[in-house]
This record gives sequence, structure tokens and C-alpha cells, in this order.
Amino acid sequence: MSDISYSKFLIKSKFNPVKAKKYLESYDKIMKSGLFDKNYYLKAYPHIAKSGMDPLVHYLFYGYKEDKNPSAQFNLKRYLEEYPEIKQNNLNPLIHYIDNGHEGFTLEENPFIARKKKIIDTNSLFLANYNFNEEPLVSIIILNRNGLGHLQRLFTDFDKKTNYSNYEIIVVDNASCDKSVEYLYSLDLPITVIENKENVSFSKGNNDAAKIANGRYLLLLNNDIEPTHGWLNEMVGIMLNNDNVGSVGAKLIFPYYEDMVNQGKSFSIQHAGVKFREEMTPYIYGPYHENMYSTMLFSNELNHQKEVISNTAACLLIPKEVYFQLDGLDENYIYGYEDIDFAFKLYKAGYRTIYAPAALLFHHESATRKENDDEKNQLNYQNIMYFVEKWGDFIFKEILKDKLESNNFFTNKKLDVSIISENNELVKNVVSKLNNEGYNVKLISNINNLDIGEDCDILISTKKEYDIEKISSRLNLIKVLVANEENNNYDIVLNEEDFEFNLLDKIKEKYL
Repeated sequence: MSDISYSKFLIKSKFNPVKAKKYLESYDKIMKSGLFDKNYYLKAYPHIAKSGMDPLVHYLFYGYKEDKNPSAQFNLKRYLEEYPEIKQNNLNPLIHYIDNGHEGFTLEENPFIARKKKIIDTNSLFLANYNFNEEPLVSIIILNRNGLGHLQRLFTDFDKKTNYSNYEIIVVDNASCDKSVEYLYSLDLPITVIENKENVSFSKGNNDAAKIANGRYLLLLNNDIEPTHGWLNEMVGIMLNNDNVGSVGAKLIFPYYEDMVNQGKSFSIQHAGVKFREEMTPYIYGPYHENMYSTMLFSNELNHQKEVISNTAACLLIPKEVYFQLDGLDENYIYGYEDIDFAFKLYKAGYRTIYAPAALLFHHESATRKENDDEKNQLNYQNIMYFVEKWGDFIFKEILKDKLESNNFFTNKKLDVSIISENNELVKNVVSKLNNEGYNVKLISNINNLDIGEDCDILISTKKEYDIEKISSRLNLIKVLVANEENNNYDIVLNEEDFEFNLLDKIKEKYL
């Protein structure tokens, strides 16, 4: 018999003794049947855990009325379709099942476990399964702080999943107070543990580990990663079979989330290469994961090897020689922008960054550090400001070039041009030329329109009286005036002939 008291059930049933007795008797039967999964229910509906109420009691009296799922295996929708009297008579589905002995209604395989298995099985079809004459040593570097659960998941069948035999593991433990270190020493794997007395930054932790690494290659790996078969073989194979490679990154997938807040992104893309988009302030261009949240995991776009500007350092393979040539990760960053910064260093030095689509791993999103929102926001702001100071001019020029040449390497956005003018013959000719180049062009005839927005790259005014100093736009907007006299409020002043025939050449001449 359940330790839930009859008196509590009586109160919940609004002092209906028959209902209280019935629900109390059903409680234990339901738990034994496997129809109800407490862990699933609490994760799917976290507000119930906060209430402190027993989850099955909540379901019996409240949850069923809201069509909440009692478990991932119990197909509530199918059950209600098969037995419409449940809805008609406001019956509890699980008690209905127990009372009527519906042996013919079977629990399904957990659909989320099935989906995960299908993803892994499908990905195995695309693995190259490289054979190496010699397997170069790879030093796998992992930072950890109080991440015992992450480590246990990461190292489950770790050696088997790599499909690669020549590696060492260096774990930088940042003063964990759980049993992470004891667990690491218990593993039958080639592990070295750096036991820090303080929580060092991501950059410093990886740099310190790199200094003692014996491998020809370094593999930066988050502790909250869950690998799938063949991931390391795939990354090393791509590194060795391509020229001038500075880094190889993986395809990262969100795991299944039982809570309703995050469930929508379950088994979707977390990382498949990085690109940039415009922001108003403070950093002008913001990095983002391309194709994030896409569920088309094996589409042509996501399933071919390609060169990208940046990969995330959650799983990143780098030649150790290159890592030290570029002075490793910049330690001025505190958990943010280190990998983008390093990718830019690779790019400027002429190295290629490659995305490896068949190196598939689930990323459970980091818990290596904890801080309150104010501290996190402050650190993020500091990282952004340092990043802008260091790379602002570089990324402005590279993205402008990318848009002018329609390369779609740094960004997928088209060059955006706004023209402040009446629609005369001269402007029509310019608009036609820009449209033929595939750019976005907007004609603004209202001289009082000062809201240019964050998308606009080039603002052209044929009106000297336009109040350019009061516009709302990105900080790096290129401002062009068409006039026969200089104006210090504009970046470029052109006469009508240059405006019509040499506009883009003049912009390239000044900025590129």
C-alpha cells in the first residue's frame, strides 16, 4: 500500500470517500504497472516539482484533466481515441486502464529513445571509417567543474565510440567538490588529471593542458558532450586528408529534453558551423550557429563537408603546432568568444576551418560553470567589448567584402542599400544596377525618415538637407552623399557620375 495517506486523498477528492478510496487503491497498481513515470513527469512539467506535490497524486487529480502525458511510453492520444468514453465521462485514463484490464493496449517503445537510435544508425551510413597507416596521437582536453554526471555520460563506452586507438585524455578539473576526480581516476582510460585549486577560465584551462599534451593534435572537448560511434576517426581522417587545415569541427545535436520549455529543440541542430549577422549595439556583428534548431539533420546542406569561418570549441580538433603558433586561446576572454577569436586567427594566418558532418555528438549544453545572471551578463559584456576592440575593423571589412562579392562565407545576408531620394532617372539607373547585382535596395522618398534599421549596410542620400546626424542605424553604417561639395558628416561624397557608374568601386577603394 502507498505511503500516501487516505486523509490526503480525501481532501484532494473534496471529501468524496468513494473517490478517495478508489484513487488510493489505484495509486500502487498504477506505479507497479509502469504506466506512470515520475522522473519523466517532473522533467516534462517542472512546476510540479516546485509545488512539492507527489507527481502521481498531481496526475490523478489534476494532470489528466490537462491531457498531460503520464509517461513517454503511454500513448495518451491513441488511448483516448480508442476509448472515447474517457473524455465523455471525465474519467482518469490510468484508472480506466487499471479497472478494465486493457491488456491489448501495450506500452510503446520510448519514442525519444527510438528517435535517438535512428539518428545514430542513420549517421553510421555516412561514416568514412578511415584506415590509417599510422594513427597520430590525439590529446583530448576536457575542462570540468562539478560535472560528475556529465563525465559519466561522456565516458560511457568512450573507447569503443572513438573508432580510433591512439589518444590520451587530459582533464582539467577546476576545483570540483563533487566526486569528479575520484571517478576519473577509476576509469580504465589513458587519463591525466590537472587538479586546479581554483576555477580557471576556458582559455587558460585549455592552454595549460596543451602545454603538457603529447599529441600531434589537440582535441578540445566539452564535458557535457555525448559522443556517437566513429566521431574521432572521422575528425582525424578529415584533418589528414585535406591540405592546410587549421581546425576540424563536428556536427552537434541537442539531446532530448523532457521539460516543455526546451522540448521543442530536442534532436535538432546545435552546431553546424558559425556565421555572423548584424546587431545594432554594442558589437555590430554577432556570431550565430547556422541552421540552429533544424531537424533536417541529414539534409544535403547539413550533411556535406565544407569550409566555414568558425566552429565551436565544444568539439574542435587542432594541430598542436598550429595551436602554439597562434598562441593558443586568448586568456582575456572569460568563457565566451575564445573559439571565434581563435578561428579568426586561423583565417588570418591562412588556415582552413572545416565542418565534419559525420562526426556527430549530442551536446547537453554546459554546466561546467555557474553564475548568477548579473555576473554572466557582465562577463558577456566584457567579452564582447574586448572582441570588438580586437576584431571590429577586421570583421567589418571581411563581411563587407563577403556581401559585395556574394560569397556567403561570413554571412548569409545580402548587401543592403537604402537611398534617400526622389525616384528620378539617375536613381532608377543606380537601383537597377544594384538589383542586377543581387543586392537589397530600398528607396526612401520621405526625407524625415531617420529609422534606417540594423540591416542597412550603405545609406546613400541625394539630399544635403537630410539630417544624417539623427539617424537610427548600426554604428558601422557607410554613409554616402551625392553632392558637389564635401560634407564631414558622410564617409564618402560622390558626384552624380561616380554615383551612377562607380559607386561600388569607390566603396571598395575606401574600405577594402
